[in-house]
Amino acid sequence: MKVPALWGRHVAAAGAYALIVALVVWHGVDLGRILLGGDGDTTAFIWYLGWWPYALTHHLNPFFGTMIWAPQGLNLIWVNCIPVIALLAWPLTWAVGVAVSYDLLTLAVPLLNALAAYAFCFALTRRVLPAWFGGFLFAFSSYAMARQNDQLNLSLTALLPLVAWLVWARFEGRVGRARAVGLAAVMMALEAGISLEIFALSVVFAAYAWGLAWWRLRERRAALRRVFVDALWVVPPLLVLVSPLLWPMVMGRNDMHLPAAWPDYFSTDPLNFIVPTATTWLGGTLCAPLSHRFAGLVGEQAGYLGLPLVVLLWGYLRGRGYLAWLLGGVLVASLGPHLWLGGVETGLPMPWALFHALPLLGNALPARLMLFAGVVIAPVGALWLAEAFGWRRLLGAGLVVLTLWPAPRPAVPRPDAPLFAPGRLVSVIGAGQSVLVLPVGFHSEATYWQAQSGFGFKLTSAYLGFPPVALQRDHAMMKAYLGLPVPNLAAQIEAYARRTGTGYIIATPQTPPDLLAGLGASGWGERDVDGMKLFQVPRP
Repeated sequence: MKVPALWGRHVAAAGAYALIVALVVWHGVDLGRILLGGDGDTTAFIWYLGWWPYALTHHLNPFFGTMIWAPQGLNLIWVNCIPVIALLAWPLTWAVGVAVSYDLLTLAVPLLNALAAYAFCFALTRRVLPAWFGGFLFAFSSYAMARQNDQLNLSLTALLPLVAWLVWARFEGRVGRARAVGLAAVMMALEAGISLEIFALSVVFAAYAWGLAWWRLRERRAALRRVFVDALWVVPPLLVLVSPLLWPMVMGRNDMHLPAAWPDYFSTDPLNFIVPTATTWLGGTLCAPLSHRFAGLVGEQAGYLGLPLVVLLWGYLRGRGYLAWLLGGVLVASLGPHLWLGGVETGLPMPWALFHALPLLGNALPARLMLFAGVVIAPVGALWLAEAFGWRRLLGAGLVVLTLWPAPRPAVPRPDAPLFAPGRLVSVIGAGQSVLVLPVGFHSEATYWQAQSGFGFKLTSAYLGFPPVALQRDHAMMKAYLGLPVPNLAAQIEAYARRTGTGYIIATPQTPPDLLAGLGASGWGERDVDGMKLFQVPRP
């Protein structure tokens, strides 16, 4: 095949992926008025995109959020603050603003993931259609689409198939040591700057893959020794590159104590392997009565493979012990410390319980290991199609694509508010004020408005994931944060405002009427500005 013709096919493959992104993720919405997302994580990542340029241009420590959770601030390294994405996207964010920048990144992520997996699969098969099939299996999997439009740190996974490609090339002797070590150190450091959790899980997955290969592929132990030595050489430059992330983690305080039950709760239900959730277009709604019983939230129910893909994997992996054990081990690990079945925790211990007891890694959510299942499934799917390429296997691949086709990803109107336009709130209350925006909690849009304003004020409560330790100790405010009923909530809000040095409470139209009435009875100065109520907290 001539090189120009081959490149034309590569471009066509990329165009097909772009079309899927347009149909599933964008679906024609106005990016100037719509956010490609639907919950608090969307606004949190918009905040990160704005925070890094603001912090660096104002000579602030970007790893410590002085503008959020005032007065104590927040050690942002514990909340997936995406320094690599925010810094690389800085020119884009400066040109179009944080909201449009987020939307464009959200559109770019699945395309980048698909192209990276396509490149790996093409290197294995040298066939365009099988490689395209592998790229689809990775970039539009249940794992990928469950997080699409909400969590940039977990959805941007393009580096993983590229690292797998590099390891394969080094294993086969196609790449020299110096190049392999340098590229691996850079790519793993970039992954750490995208998601430290995925970085840590990648190390565990790599160790498992290598150890399993040492056991199953005895005839290739010379190549495995070479890869092991390379990994040792990667450690020093990698530690240097990730030291800016590790230093604030080790030396700064840990503000995020996540519930101990989370790794158990956010595990894969084995029925999810064949039962789709709302993430999947075909059957997602029909199976909702069962899938709604699965543990965790929809964004963490990422185990769906579908019967056609299960049959494909079963047929291809029989007799291929290494790949079968590799994929099987990951699937079992994703089931978590204890087995859930049909939404019921059976209490049966599972292998991941060994990792659950470890510091730091024990906080990782096992359902996210389905990402690494995708790293295995993508090349397996490509090799299966390339092995006996013909209309029967093309039909089978089409059936797999149909059963995995994602449901349209969520999009909501941008919550822009006139009061939080750049400079507007400062002109009303003055510069440097600490503000509490109501209602508080997981669906608060306060972080979005702070970014919209250009960080013109401090926030004493906001959403950047689970609340920090200081709020967790405040039982009344913690219940309010979780959306639970709190007796005499207005009094609790007033007390919290005084403790945190809040200068103003801003009640949005979403504030519960009883809370608004309680604050109105406080006697604090109240005024209506741009459709919101401002209460000035008296100074002690």
